[in-house]
Amino acid sequence: MGEYPKRAKLLLLVKYFERYTDEQHPSKMTDMLQYLKENGIEAERKAVYTDISLLRDLGYDIVKTTDGGAAYFLGERTMEIAEAEICASAVSAAKFITQKKSKELIDKLGGLFSDAQSAILRQRLELARALKTKNEEIYYNIDKIVRAQNTNKKISFLYFEYLPDKTLRLRKEGKRYKASPYTLMWFEDAYYLVCNIDKYDNLSHYRVDRMTKIEVLDEPQRGIAEVSEYKNYIDYDEYHRSVFSMFGGKPQNVRIRFRETLATAVFDRFGLDVAVSDIRDGWFSISVNVRVSPGFSSWLTIFGDDAEVIAPDSLKNEMKAMIRSLSRVYNN
Repeated sequence: MGEYPKRAKLLLLVKYFERYTDEQHPSKMTDMLQYLKENGIEAERKAVYTDISLLRDLGYDIVKTTDGGAAYFLGERTMEIAEAEICASAVSAAKFITQKKSKELIDKLGGLFSDAQSAILRQRLELARALKTKNEEIYYNIDKIVRAQNTNKKISFLYFEYLPDKTLRLRKEGKRYKASPYTLMWFEDAYYLVCNIDKYDNLSHYRVDRMTKIEVLDEPQRGIAEVSEYKNYIDYDEYHRSVFSMFGGKPQNVRIRFRETLATAVFDRFGLDVAVSDIRDGWFSISVNVRVSPGFSSWLTIFGDDAEVIAPDSLKNEMKAMIRSLSRVYNN
């Protein structure tokens, strides 16, 4: 430990309470005095009691316990440990964050708590062995995208994909994409940029961990209303409900009939606000606006003959074509 001037005593006490104490690890006065001494400060009990009182006046939740003798710990913190547990679990499970960055984030979360509590948070990284991306650019990508969003500028980027031998190949033969970035979206274990590609009049989405060499352009982005049904901002919940497996598609109103045993799966997918009708004979129907795409059609096939498209006819024909194609594959 270092040698500090006496005027640093109050700050050292704050650091001590933050790092070494919690509800399961209260600290006695002798421990605090020893810590200050190791940092070059000789202090009396009375002075430390006065400091504790001052810290309480400043808003620090320093709690006194008398179990086994008087001891003190820092109670309420910037975050509750349960909140940090949720964040740590999400970070450790997120495939779009590298193992290295996941550790750095969880270490920063742990810095808000005592050493004992932060050790528990770090276990989350060990328990969750998610298939992590290797793209270390992810943070820089997000930083540039957010900067472009905040300044209403376009970006350009390269986009890669994997080949069967696990090597990378740039799409469009290495030509750059130019896009108006609108929002970032976490969807089914991947992080996406929702944007408009210059030569199209619709929304697209790209995995941020597959983007590389992003540049912020000195060119104003297109307004959302020019390229979508949204006026000022993208309705995250609506977009999330209408896009399946992040396949694009034209928004359409569809009507589908499900067996009542699928009600939970349907409401998990579309939310409780979805329009329901014809509840009878063990079946029910919904009307919902979705972006009809291969992802949506594939989702419906999961339910086999427990789901039936009622309208539109174009979607019914797509489902028939998909089923015939699958049948040919497995009959052969």
